Amino acid sequence: MANQNIQSSRVSRMIIATIIACLGPLLFGYALGYSSSALIDLETESTPAVRLTKTEGSWFSALVNIGALLGGPLGGWLIEAFGRKGGIMVCCVPFELGWLLICYAKNIWMLYTGRLISGLGVGMISLMVPVYIAEISSPNLRGALCSVSQLALTIGLLMSFAFGVVVKWRWLALIAAVPPALLISLMLFMPETPVWLLSHHKRMEAVKALKWLKGPSINSEDECHAIESNFDNRAQMTLKEFCQPPILRPLFLTVIVMIFQQFCGVNAVLFNCAAIFKEAGFEDAKAVSIIVAGVEFVGTACAIFIMDKAGRKLLLWTGGLGMAISLIALAVYFEIYIPKDGSVTEGIIHTIHHSVPASKISWLAILSLVIFFLSFSVAWGPIPWILMSELFPLKARGIAGGISGFSNWTAGFIVTKTFVDFQSVLTPPGTFLCYGCISFAAFLFVLFFLPETKGKSLEEIELIFDKSEKTEYERI
Repeated sequence: MANQNIQSSRVSRMIIATIIACLGPLLFGYALGYSSSALIDLETESTPAVRLTKTEGSWFSALVNIGALLGGPLGGWLIEAFGRKGGIMVCCVPFELGWLLICYAKNIWMLYTGRLISGLGVGMISLMVPVYIAEISSPNLRGALCSVSQLALTIGLLMSFAFGVVVKWRWLALIAAVPPALLISLMLFMPETPVWLLSHHKRMEAVKALKWLKGPSINSEDECHAIESNFDNRAQMTLKEFCQPPILRPLFLTVIVMIFQQFCGVNAVLFNCAAIFKEAGFEDAKAVSIIVAGVEFVGTACAIFIMDKAGRKLLLWTGGLGMAISLIALAVYFEIYIPKDGSVTEGIIHTIHHSVPASKISWLAILSLVIFFLSFSVAWGPIPWILMSELFPLKARGIAGGISGFSNWTAGFIVTKTFVDFQSVLTPPGTFLCYGCISFAAFLFVLFFLPETKGKSLEEIELIFDKSEKTEYERI
C-alpha cells in the first residue's frame, strides 16, 4: 500500500506539472484560432483606424507565422540560458504584451505589432513545453504526457472560437491576456528539469527536483548518474557528417511532410474558418466554426490512443486521402450554391450547371470541414512532429529538427498570406480544389516514399537510411 501511494504521488505530481506547462500550448491554440472570429469583427469595425480590408486581414492572420519563425531560434537560446522552467516563464511576456497591444489598438499597426509579438510567443512555447514535459516524465509516461500538449492546443482553439461567439475582438484579446499571467504564477511552484540542472552543474537542485517529481524514496544518485551518462555520450557532429545520406534523406522526407502539413491549407482554413462559413451563407458563422474546433479536439484525443497501434504511415495516407476528398467536396459546395442575394458565384468548375440555395446543401459545407479537420487532427497535425523526433540520429536531431520546424512555419506563412489572393484569382471553389489536389499529392508521397517507423527502435530506423551500415549489419 505504501509503494502504491508513492507511485501515485509520483504520477500525480508529473501530471500536475504537465497540466500547468500545457497552459502554454493552450495559448498557442488560442492565438491560431483568434483571427477566425476577430477578422469578421475587424472587417466591419465602426472605427476606421482599426478596420481591416481583406488584404490587411490576410496580413493580420499571417503575421503570427512570421513571429513564430523568429520565436523558434530565440526559444532555443532561452531554453538553454534560463532553463526549461525559466524559458516558459519568459515566453509569457510576449504573449501578454501582444494581446494587450491588440486589445488596446488605436490603429492597424498596433494590431500588426500585437499579432507579430504574440507569434513570437507561439514559436517559443512550441519548442519549450514539449522539452519540459519530456524531461520531467518517467519513460513509461513520456508518450502520454507529451501528447497532452497537442490536446491543450486544441482546447485553446476551441476556447477562441467559443468566446468569439459571445464577445467582440477587443474582449477576445483581453481574455487571452489572462492565461499567460496564470502560467507564469503557477510555474513558480514547479521544479526545473533535472536534465537542465545537471547539465549546468546544479546537482543539489537536481536531486531536489527529482525527489519532488518521483518521491523521496528514489535513489537520487542512480537517477543523476543515468542522466549524466547521456551527456558523456553525446557526439559532436561535423558538417561532413550532416551532409551524408543517413541525415539528408530523413531531413528531405521530414521537410516535405512539414510542407504538405501546411500546404493542405489547414492554417488558411483555420484562421478564416468563420469567414468561410459566412461566405458559404451561414447566419451565425462564428457559432458554426465551434464545430470545427470540437472535431479537432476529438480527433487529437483519438490520435493519442491509436498512434502506436495503427502506425504513422497508415494514418498519414488515410488522412491525406480524407483531406483531399473533403476539400474537393467543399469546392463543389462553393461552386453550386446560390448566395442570399440571389446571385450565382463564378467558379472554375464548369461541369455543374445547376445552382441550388445554400440552405438546402449547408450540410455539405459542414460535413466537408468536419471530415477535413478530423483527418488532419488524427494524422497530419501530430505525426509530422513525431517523425521529426524519430527519423534523425540523436546527434543531428537539434539542427535537423530546427530546419524542419523552420520549413513548417515558413510554409504556414505563405499559405496563410496567399489565401485571400488565391480566392481572388481562383475563386473559392478553385482555392479549395487546389488545396485538395495538394492533399492528394501528400497521400501519394506518403504511400510511396515514407517508411513506417511503428515498432522500430531508433537504431533500426537509422539503418533504413544508411545502406552501407545496413549491408554491414546484414553481413553480421
